[in-house]
Amino acid sequence: MSFGLAVLGCGSFAATFAGALTPLRRDLDLYFASRASARAREYARRFGGAGAFGSYSEAVSDPRVQAVYVCTPHHIHREHAELAAQAGKHVLLEKPIARTLEEAEAIIRASRDSGVTLMVAENYHYLPQVGKCKELVDQGAIGGVRLVQVQEEAPFRPGGWRGDAALSGGGVLIDGGIHKVHFLRQLLGEPSRIYAAQLSPNLPGYQGEDGVVATLSWDYGPVGLINHAWTGSQRPPPQWAAVSGDRGRICFELDATVMRLERNGHEETLVVTADRGGLVGMVREFMSCIRENRGPETTGESGLADLKIVLAAYDSMRRGVAVSLP
Repeated sequence: MSFGLAVLGCGSFAATFAGALTPLRRDLDLYFASRASARAREYARRFGGAGAFGSYSEAVSDPRVQAVYVCTPHHIHREHAELAAQAGKHVLLEKPIARTLEEAEAIIRASRDSGVTLMVAENYHYLPQVGKCKELVDQGAIGGVRLVQVQEEAPFRPGGWRGDAALSGGGVLIDGGIHKVHFLRQLLGEPSRIYAAQLSPNLPGYQGEDGVVATLSWDYGPVGLINHAWTGSQRPPPQWAAVSGDRGRICFELDATVMRLERNGHEETLVVTADRGGLVGMVREFMSCIRENRGPETTGESGLADLKIVLAAYDSMRRGVAVSLP
């Protein structure tokens, strides 16, 4: 039996999401919902959807829909997650889970009270190279971790609601940098301190921060460094991650299938499966946890933990000091 998933919100990333799911389409019926019914029908035609809805209420009321993918702006995540939960639909919710702790906790509570699965769409968690990196670290392949570096400069000019810091909850850190925060948590556990600094503005007229450098530290030793910025450059360097241990190093680009493992004076090249943005792995996990009646890997509580660190980073930026994390 096919799994019925309705995409709430037909923006640019909804197109990326739908386009990446070709490997799952024999087992997945995609529906599209938008406040503009013509746009929902356009997406259904473009991506071979099973149906289209002119409102989100109509989508969550349809018995063919088992779950929704909330791909709407940050400031209405709570509204749409609660709408779906109250209709008994499972929720795959775009990151960040919300803009505030209050909103995030309300989403988690609504899902729990309705007995539906809530999974945060933290697609980096499901990137094959990220999974392989964690496996190698857990196996002790590079010894004890000393430093994790994650770098991205994206040629992106935010517009619409993303240009409004109140609607988005901030800037580049809560929008894309939260991926890097999650990666560090996934690899090293919960950090104890964070210090963040905003880069000088690069995008004229943009309200939120368009570049940030954040340093996270763990009581047991490791340090993590996030350098994430939006840039006007059309040819920025590739986004990459490097994990340095006391006996080796792992390096990879976040959109490539080749990784480098350096240890014992030798370098190995590792090849992982291609998965555009980790989206196939993410949706496969979502469907599996619902069918198997188990919790997902990226729970609402995990999304809340990511958000707490991002908000602590904003506090650090405002005050110019390192902030302790609970």
